[in-house]
Amino acid sequence: MIENLLGFIYNVCFISCYWPQIIKSLRTKSVKDVSIALFIISIVGYMSATAYAIMKFGLDFWLLANYVLSGFSSAFMVWVYYRYRNK
Repeated sequence: MIENLLGFIYNVCFISCYWPQIIKSLRTKSVKDVSIALFIISIVGYMSATAYAIMKFGLDFWLLANYVLSGFSSAFMVWVYYRYRNK
């Protein structure tokens, strides 16, 4: 029970850490101060972490949920960046 609660908490924290920037960029339609390199490097890191976790631990739900959903958050921010970079 505690293990699942901790897994849920760390997933929410890791996945949601990018969303304030994403929401701000969507609201203002401005990505002037966004470091796109951070998000691109994060995507590569999450892809590597996903592969590592599968090879090392198998299909661990919490690890994979964290890496995959955080990777999608980073990828979404990259999309937002390229959508609004010229505005």
